[in-house]
Amino acid sequence: MPYLGEITSLLAAMCWTVSSTAFAVASRAASPLAANQFRLYASLPLLLALAFALLGGPWPVGATGGQLAAAAASGLCGLVLGDIGYFYALAKIGPRLCSVIMVSWPACVVLIEAAQGRAPAASVLAGIAVTMAGVVLVLLRGRDDARWDPRVTPRQRTLGVFGAVLGSIGQAAGFVFAGPAMAADGDVAAITPLHCTVVRMATAVVVMQGVAFAQGQGFAMRAVLARPTALRSAIVGAAFGPIGGVWLSMFARQQAERSGHVGLSAARMATTPRFMVPVAWKLYGAPIGWLGALGTLLAVGGVTWCLLVR
Repeated sequence: MPYLGEITSLLAAMCWTVSSTAFAVASRAASPLAANQFRLYASLPLLLALAFALLGGPWPVGATGGQLAAAAASGLCGLVLGDIGYFYALAKIGPRLCSVIMVSWPACVVLIEAAQGRAPAASVLAGIAVTMAGVVLVLLRGRDDARWDPRVTPRQRTLGVFGAVLGSIGQAAGFVFAGPAMAADGDVAAITPLHCTVVRMATAVVVMQGVAFAQGQGFAMRAVLARPTALRSAIVGAAFGPIGGVWLSMFARQQAERSGHVGLSAARMATTPRFMVPVAWKLYGAPIGWLGALGTLLAVGGVTWCLLVR
């Protein structure tokens, strides 16, 4: 099907717009850890059922150790380390500001690839600089987080920004590791995007549960179950995030690997802030000022530019 990778990339961005908003509401109503834990436990059984129905089995039994290790590493980076910061940022600074900071993750993909020996050109570095300038402009404008949650302190806002940065780095690393996970390994065929998503999610469930027990909050998701607003939002977030968005992103990643345009796929998935602007305005009255609009456009445009000229 023509443009299948492009379509799935944009659909993934739309799914993440919905899931970011829903999980932000759930995290604010309960807690970031509770919403994150609920998301994993709600998503994994549904993904296993989907894999069984569509692929004939819930687990990629024929996968090599290398493929499974890459998929597990992808889940550890993207769905554990990245999402710990991401969920904290959603709760403290709101979905719009968080999504703008997270738009830098394709630039992080470029930097990770540079660390692997594929140094970027000067034009790519210029695109990254434009992206960072756009993010800074949005951070300097009126405080969206104050409208999102007036109780947020300056220290919590700073930690929320760092959380979004951690989320961006984790997302990028997870995206990079997903490539070898879905590539053929010798005579063994590539595993499917859905099976890759299952392995990533299973890894995240095990590790996140260990983190929760270490923090003395092994059953944190009860806070979500006890609050109707948090429960409704978390269900919507799970449907559009781990199930819809992550699956679509893995499919787009596989299509990009085949076409040789991994960076362009990442750039299309980084367009979430464009969809988030009207959502945030409608949800909690986030103002759409010229400085914020310019910063958002620079952030998205910089990512697109640095990946177009690679």
